Amino acid sequence: MTKKTFHLREISYDDWEILLEWRNEKETRNNSINSNIIQEDEHKDFIKKIIKDSEKNQFIFEYNEKPVGTIREDLLGEDQFELSYTINPKYRGMKIGQIMMHLYLIERKGSFFCEVKEKNIPSIKMIEKLGFKLFKKDNQINLYKLDK
Repeated sequence: MTKKTFHLREISYDDWEILLEWRNEKETRNNSINSNIIQEDEHKDFIKKIIKDSEKNQFIFEYNEKPVGTIREDLLGEDQFELSYTINPKYRGMKIGQIMMHLYLIERKGSFFCEVKEKNIPSIKMIEKLGFKLFKKDNQINLYKLDK
């Protein structure tokens, strides 16, 4: 039986291409707050800024050494973080998002927020299983919060 490995690592600039591919995929865009197609130069600048910004961290989630998802944390205030995440389209529906989020949260403390379009039922089910609670609704966007 093959051993399954999961690993969360910080992004590097070299990850820009796969992150852009995932970000511009149709279903990802439909479920994103900003559903516009992102251009390559704009994306590369964004990745550079995240890597340099002490109030933002982004991680690649690897399954058997293959990148399958990403999660970004933006510091909102002391011990308060807004999270955003994307799963490689080839790995959707396999509980990868739930495993990634669980691995991310396991040793972290604070308040964590996720903005999710109310039509994005798979994402809502995933974060609710992890203990996030609906905090606020605004213009078809739900804000979820987890305190730990």
